[in-house]
Amino acid sequence: MRTLISAASVLTLAACASLGPPPAAPLEDGAGFAVPEGYDYAREIEGLRAPEAAWWAAFGSEELDALVEAARDANLTLAQGAANVQAARAQLRVAGASFLPQASAGLSAGSDTDRGLDDISATGRLSASYQLDLFGANRAGLEAAAASLDAAEFQQRALELTVQADVASTWFGLLSSRAQLEVARRNLEISERIFRIVEVRYEAGAISGFDVSAQSAQLANARARIPQLGAQITSLETALAILTGAAPQGFAAPDTDVLALALPKADPGLPADLLLRRPDLLQAEANLRAADANIAAARAAFMPGIDLGAGLSSLLTGGGNLVGSLSASVSAPIFSGGRLEGQLEAAEARRMAQLASYRQAILNALRDVDVSLSAMEAAEAREAQLAIAREASADALDAAELRYRSGAGDLTSLLTAQQTFFDASNNYVLARLDRLTAAINLYAALGGGY
Repeated sequence: MRTLISAASVLTLAACASLGPPPAAPLEDGAGFAVPEGYDYAREIEGLRAPEAAWWAAFGSEELDALVEAARDANLTLAQGAANVQAARAQLRVAGASFLPQASAGLSAGSDTDRGLDDISATGRLSASYQLDLFGANRAGLEAAAASLDAAEFQQRALELTVQADVASTWFGLLSSRAQLEVARRNLEISERIFRIVEVRYEAGAISGFDVSAQSAQLANARARIPQLGAQITSLETALAILTGAAPQGFAAPDTDVLALALPKADPGLPADLLLRRPDLLQAEANLRAADANIAAARAAFMPGIDLGAGLSSLLTGGGNLVGSLSASVSAPIFSGGRLEGQLEAAEARRMAQLASYRQAILNALRDVDVSLSAMEAAEAREAQLAIAREASADALDAAELRYRSGAGDLTSLLTAQQTFFDASNNYVLARLDRLTAAINLYAALGGGY
């Protein structure tokens, strides 16, 4: 045994001479990559508070809470991800088995052909083997499997965050479409009222048929918006059904006033916090650790392998005695035609690719947060102005209608006032949707509550 270990040591020194230093840390290679100290737009957001684990609860809607919980329980995309996590966990157990001895048992029987079946002999054997992990090949494989499991779990968290954000944004879009439908119906009522006024004035001879035709066209356009919004509502409602794992047929999404939802503001924290909060960054970091472990395994392939074995055998017929055996073997690569070198180079190249992917993910995450913060600010300012426009256009419509009834105004001015009021009311609903969407995007950019 000592001879074998000595031979392995000599081969180890020869193999180490061709190997370079271990990989550098992800952000310590002197390439000038640095995480900024703060976000450009964070200082412009007031009333900040830390995000909660159940970030969607900040919108203050029990209906949204129920939809997200339903998606977490029944969403089929999450079910697929959970199965992938189970597979990665099983692979980790496979990698861990290399640290334990492997045992097997065998039984054989035979007879002398000259004597037929009268002389049968049977032999039983129990054997065990163990591979010494002197150079870390098995340890590297275990570390790679553990990192892959971490990556699978972080990928599942990213899926959960995506599904939660999709549920919230789809439901908010549905509520917005329903609110737009109410605006369109109100606009239709106004068009019908104006049409009755036009008919009365036409029958009295106060106006020409031009006003009747013009208002007929306006009325038809107002009616045409209703089925279009109805189809949009159906599309969003069925999409929400699929997100919650329900059949689209017969699914009825809860309703509430989109303008009554709370408008949360999340604390973006520091950019460095993203490295520990965003599941996609954690996944990329885990993939990088797996790549490092694969390099270690590729390096260990240059080293000798030492196997230990033991066995017991006995002739089961005729009262044979137990026979034991011990064995040890050492093997080392001498010439592989460049296969081992190629494997190491490939592992190092994959590690460099993972490092670039990790850094790219960090840059994208930093951009996502700043863009979301800027979008929240812009949407808030836009909604404030549209609220003013909606109130002013409502007053202008009332005045234009009164003037037309009295004969002091023309139909063109009235129709212009009506269109302005409709656009302002519709745009106000869309502005609220933009604010809600920006809040969702910010929570997603910050990694939700993880």
